[in-house]
Amino acid sequence: MAALDPPASLALRNPAALDVAAAFREHYPFVLRALVCLGVTPIDADDVAQEVFVVAHRRRHEFDGDRRPRAWLYGIARRLARARRRARTTDVLDALPAATVGDPERAAAQSQALSLALCCLDRLSPKLREVFVLTELEGLAAPEVATILELPVNTVYSRLRLGRERFDAVLAKLRAQESERR
Repeated sequence: MAALDPPASLALRNPAALDVAAAFREHYPFVLRALVCLGVTPIDADDVAQEVFVVAHRRRHEFDGDRRPRAWLYGIARRLARARRRARTTDVLDALPAATVGDPERAAAQSQALSLALCCLDRLSPKLREVFVLTELEGLAAPEVATILELPVNTVYSRLRLGRERFDAVLAKLRAQESERR
């Protein structure tokens, strides 16, 4: 038995234990994006994403078969991202990889749009950012976000509304400042 494997008695009690290899293949891109949106630098995101799956493997016997694996993995990612942010605070924009597009004008426009979006996200509170990212960027429905974050659905809708309003307000302000500079 490997050191990370749970005792056989736990596996028998929970036949819904997560197939971590399948979860990795299916959900790795989601976990990676979620970590970046949760404030982990893109440079560190791959390492932290792998750590998410190491934790998932170690705790797979705790997986509740009634929950979606994506929700469970997001919870692990959220805790690890929080720990990483506490340990190291760096600017996400400085760590972004350069755009890999053939056209320099298009690359500059993409880089500027990404910087603007990240700046807007950065100005949202962590609670609003989390709901905003999961619904607007990851395309999850509010009830699913409520399950993932263990919140009432109405709280998710409220945070989403506030997040959209604040994101739009910051975006408008930044665009106005940009046009004044030109």
